[in-house]
Amino acid sequence: MSRIARYLALAVLVSNLSSPPAWAAPINITIDAAGNLLNIVGIADGAQYDALVAPPPSNNPADNLDFLDAMTGRWNGVPLAPAMPAAGTLALDQGSLGGALSYTGPAGYQYVVFHWGQGQAGQGGWWSAYYVDGESITFSAVPQVGGQNVGGFSSARYFGTVPDGGTTLMLLGAAMVGIGALRRKRGA
Repeated sequence: MSRIARYLALAVLVSNLSSPPAWAAPINITIDAAGNLLNIVGIADGAQYDALVAPPPSNNPADNLDFLDAMTGRWNGVPLAPAMPAAGTLALDQGSLGGALSYTGPAGYQYVVFHWGQGQAGQGGWWSAYYVDGESITFSAVPQVGGQNVGGFSSARYFGTVPDGGTTLMLLGAAMVGIGALRRKRGA
């Protein structure tokens, strides 16, 4: 095996080792303490949301993060489920989606917390949390609970950014291989 091939193999190995685990995203992590999806479809009503955030609850980024932290904590307590990373801080606030019935979100974030419907917590609002692992997500319909539509998308708040998965390391390794090859060529 040539020296260049060894450098490339090393660059690919380092890239693969630094990549985050791959799970099929998005994963709805809106679950109860037993690990079951809340309200069968993975959505929390106002009372369930209120119980997980600091009083007085509202649909703001800080309360959405409290809700997300509770959901990741529950998820990480489910046996045999892949562990979810910590949520981090608010990375993107799409606080006014105007009741849209479909939604496509941006790539590059770990989690999103959605609010559906009208009103504040306990007044007809619904929430859910998803692990999206940096993927762009598309929802073409809003959830239904008990045969009733929960309302359109009110807000989407994204938490945590996703590292580039080793691309930078791979490019750095390839550059080092190129520099090494040029040095040997000049020295020959």
